[in-house]
Amino acid sequence: MKVYTSAQMREREQAAVDAGSSFEQLMENAGQAAAADLLRRCSQAGRVLVVCGKGNNGGDGLVMARVLQQHGWQVEVLWVLGESLSELASLNRERLLALPDVQFVALQDWLARAVQPDYDVIIEGIFGTGFAGALPDAVVQVCEVLNGLAGLKVALDMPTGLNGDTAATSQVVFDADITYAFAAWKPAHLSAAGERWCGEKVCLDIGID
Repeated sequence: MKVYTSAQMREREQAAVDAGSSFEQLMENAGQAAAADLLRRCSQAGRVLVVCGKGNNGGDGLVMARVLQQHGWQVEVLWVLGESLSELASLNRERLLALPDVQFVALQDWLARAVQPDYDVIIEGIFGTGFAGALPDAVVQVCEVLNGLAGLKVALDMPTGLNGDTAATSQVVFDADITYAFAAWKPAHLSAAGERWCGEKVCLDIGID
């Protein structure tokens, strides 16, 4: 069983790139692997909310959005921290723009809805393993709403609000039913405190030694 801290994970990602892969390919591998596992669990297409931050954790979610759309899902993408994204997340956003059944929504528009629609699946890709400290107020508000919604809740690599290295929690934590760990477990996945928020844990191969 491989267990990497966030710093060790960055080192292994860089090593994979140095050996001939690319950060784009690793993101594609992560999103494809998570989507494949999710599709095995869901017998029919439905409605999915993909909640994205600005970084590559959100990019993983955007890859999943593309795969799910190709399998007949209706996709809604929520921008929690604005639309100024990392380079790779921006690339995967562009790949969604021309696809049908994909809707993009800004945070204030989403929060202003009197009633949120029924989502079959909620995919959370706000911070991943890079989180430490206190969450921004907007993220706290979103996680509180998400935790109150029905639907299967999926965290990418680490539920937002949970520190992957220490299992310390912020003022709110996304309460996942499934957490997809990419390439290796992180220390919080294996701690009693972390397991409270991770739900079922699945470690996925994304092409990192």
